[in-house]
Amino acid sequence: MASLPVSDNRIVSRCYDAAAINAVCNHPAVLPGLSLGLHALDVSDLLEDRRNIAFLGEYGGALFHRTGPGVYAAHDFFLPQGRGQWALAASRKMLAKMFDQFAARLIWAETPVENRACRMFNRWLGFKSEGVTTAALYPGAEPSQIETFVMEAVCL
Repeated sequence: MASLPVSDNRIVSRCYDAAAINAVCNHPAVLPGLSLGLHALDVSDLLEDRRNIAFLGEYGGALFHRTGPGVYAAHDFFLPQGRGQWALAASRKMLAKMFDQFAARLIWAETPVENRACRMFNRWLGFKSEGVTTAALYPGAEPSQIETFVMEAVCL
């Protein structure tokens, strides 16, 4: 398992390179968790909108898709060698940057109930569950149970 000091600010950086993100997202060990029934993903259209924020590091990153003013849907993607401590440290950095540098007020994510590791990862990052619903994750998909997680900025 890869590890990097949590204090390393260079663990991830903002990324505008769709090809670099696509390479990680379409890796055979990553795509099944992201594909939404597709054979390949292409984030080019999402990155054209500069309101969407992507980060990338050595073993993966995340895309924060703007769904409203200060509100973002989080989509993370990590290669197997980056899962665990590296992914946790990188995710904490990305979330801190979203709240501190990009004025996020709320970040949310939807996770299939059967993906226990990802649901636990969300909780380790500080996300709170908003409950479980039954819905299709993508057009044409069979409805399944998904858990919605949210993280809000602390307002003083």
